[in-house]
Amino acid sequence: MVRCSSFRHQSCVLGTASLLKMINNFSDFRLCHVLRFLALVVSVAVASGAAQAEISDDEIRVGLLVDMKSIYAHITGQGSVVAAQMAIEDVGGKINGKPIRLLHEDHANSADQVSRVAREWLYEKGIDVIADVASSPLALLVQEINRPRGAVVFYNGVMTTEITGSKCAPTGIHWMYDGHAFNTVLGGELTRSGAKTWYFVTVDNAFGNNVEASLSTIVRNSGGTVLGSVRHTLGELDLFAKLRQASASGAQVIALVNAGQDMINTVREAFDLLRVSKGQTMLAAVATALNDVHLMKPQLAQGLRLSHSFYWNMDAESRAWSQRFFERTGAMPSDLQAGVYSSLTHYFKAVKAANSDVGTVVVKTMREIPIRDPIVRNARLREDGRMIHDIFLLQVKTPAAVKEPWDYLEILRSVPGERAFRSVAEGGCPRLTGKSSSQ
Repeated sequence: MVRCSSFRHQSCVLGTASLLKMINNFSDFRLCHVLRFLALVVSVAVASGAAQAEISDDEIRVGLLVDMKSIYAHITGQGSVVAAQMAIEDVGGKINGKPIRLLHEDHANSADQVSRVAREWLYEKGIDVIADVASSPLALLVQEINRPRGAVVFYNGVMTTEITGSKCAPTGIHWMYDGHAFNTVLGGELTRSGAKTWYFVTVDNAFGNNVEASLSTIVRNSGGTVLGSVRHTLGELDLFAKLRQASASGAQVIALVNAGQDMINTVREAFDLLRVSKGQTMLAAVATALNDVHLMKPQLAQGLRLSHSFYWNMDAESRAWSQRFFERTGAMPSDLQAGVYSSLTHYFKAVKAANSDVGTVVVKTMREIPIRDPIVRNARLREDGRMIHDIFLLQVKTPAAVKEPWDYLEILRSVPGERAFRSVAEGGCPRLTGKSSSQ
């Protein structure tokens, strides 16, 4: 038997037809008994409606499903926990008098671990919102686990566009990373600037396959040519032979369609290619974070082109927030970590405005109120769950150009979100097109 607490956001509504049927079945009741029964039903219905307009269980429960020890730990991990703590502190630790409780768990880059924790949080511990979930395959898994439950889930470190495309959900929110937007800025801007020939080095998983297909289309539509691609397994240690194959193609750009330690190792090994070290071939990475560059060091990563939705030193407001983060962690924040703060900050504003933590109610309110924080610029939340914001094309500075710690990147241009992200129609979210009732 499933406990009612497992579905605390689902209301029980008695339909008019059912009510009349029940009354007819009690024909031997005296009128007063029927009237009392009706009064009881009405009072329960009113109480149920009132409860939906309040905070369930008298607290807001936040869960961080992050990589604490595996290949994405340096761009999520403890830094994401700190970002969440900052968001909670900045709202005063309470919303409308109800305390906020934070839980976090290591997803270990494991589907079994993610499945276990997500089900436990959503269906036993009553988590209201999950943030982070770095890794496209794991995010798609959480999206399906949460679909019947309807909690709010923010995906801050996910490149696959299926989160708001074929696998969209009413309360699944894609907040920071986005394969199509980053590819549009990276592939489109570089190709139009003269880098016409491309070769891909791609991790063989859902993220890699989805993003390579997207980037290939963007390069071709921008007047470029894809000369070929080579795939590697997640966590593969020796990538030099595959990089040499990419270099031998003569491509002007070697696109690295991987992330975390895979991407870092690829950049380090690529520096040993003469065409790369001499500047004849450009490296472009689709999924990077500032922490990646810090680990690679500017001397090995110099010239690397990348796309970000946040840079700690992009203006005075972002710099001030990042300095607070640095004081707690000893590092400047990645896109993913900053996204945890941004998404939860907006979530808390919506919960406060709606006086509710029901997922669909909160998401509706999040679309209605302005998104304004130190992290994102020119932002809004779209109907398919995609948060639209400015995207930056950046380049890793030479060691001589780095004037202070962590200031490794130069913003080459800012691309408005309306131009960077694909449209709702292109995404094909079935929930909006009516193609599938399950969406």
